[in-house]
Amino acid sequence: MHIFGFEITGYQLAFVAISGVTVIAALGVVLVPNILRAALLLGLTLIGVAGLFVLMNAPFLAAVQIMIYVGAITTMIILAVFLSNQVMRIGFSQAIYNPILAAGAAGILFAFLFITVANSVWINDPRNIIAAGPANSDVGVEAISRALLQPYVFPFELASVLLLAVLVGSVVIAKEDKPGA
Repeated sequence: MHIFGFEITGYQLAFVAISGVTVIAALGVVLVPNILRAALLLGLTLIGVAGLFVLMNAPFLAAVQIMIYVGAITTMIILAVFLSNQVMRIGFSQAIYNPILAAGAAGILFAFLFITVANSVWINDPRNIIAAGPANSDVGVEAISRALLQPYVFPFELASVLLLAVLVGSVVIAKEDKPGA
């Protein structure tokens, strides 16, 4: 496919689509005044990052991104919003009180990061570029899962039970009837 005289592949088109959705959702996280919608947009942003991992041939990182960040962290954030909302009996909203100051701070941060990356040694010096070779057969989803779960299966399961106990405890504390309320 040719767009403006350039040859565009399906991979490039997928990258533009996924990164566009990710950036728009990230902007929504910052700009939406409703904190629950911001949390949902954060989940969409994290799904977009997982899609970018898939495009980079990193399926393990994509799966971890979906399971841990989208599945667990976003769920915990939404639960915390609901519990805080119920305990405090007030509605949450987020707002940028001075958008000009916020845009200026974001622009300064972007300029600093851009200058830092552009002047990095690994960008300017072609001698620092490592030649990409075939992937090592000892690294992959199976090898990583074997390394994580075989020797560490008990601590892994203990941490999950502990997190479940914390979640149930927070729900019980939030649901407690207050005397005189």
